[in-house]
Amino acid sequence: MREALSSDVTALLALKMNYLRTSQTIPLYVEEYTNDRQAEAELILRYQKQANSLLLLAYSGDQLVGNIDITGNQRQKLQHTAVVGMGVHTAHHNKGIGTALLQQTIHWAKTNSILKILWLDVYSSNFSGIALYTKLGFTKCGTIPEFFNESSGYVDKHTMYLKV
Repeated sequence: MREALSSDVTALLALKMNYLRTSQTIPLYVEEYTNDRQAEAELILRYQKQANSLLLLAYSGDQLVGNIDITGNQRQKLQHTAVVGMGVHTAHHNKGIGTALLQQTIHWAKTNSILKILWLDVYSSNFSGIALYTKLGFTKCGTIPEFFNESSGYVDKHTMYLKV
């Protein structure tokens, strides 16, 4: 695992397209993700520059297999908070990659002098995600019924947080 570099643009875009095509727990359709190489490079640079943000990548050999980001709020009153987002290549699910990414991210956040709260939104149907977040100390703090509009119907959203 390591922080994203500008040279990771192509691999990161391919990874995102993989899990957006197959995911039932990310609230974005693949055609809605419109970043090209330049926009993705700018995104990586933004994570590198913001002191309360992180974009971490997981590799298996030369293959990018997962990513996680902490997007720190840039408003002064909220800069101690950051939202967490994560994706793992479908061929590498249930291999501990998500756990390792989240553990490393939490460790980084605890050593960050700005951050105090990590939070995330998760589909109520994402049982493995909820189990992982709970195992690593996140607490459910709210639910919005029928928040996500999926082809199979509406799905509730849980918000979870972790004090770091």
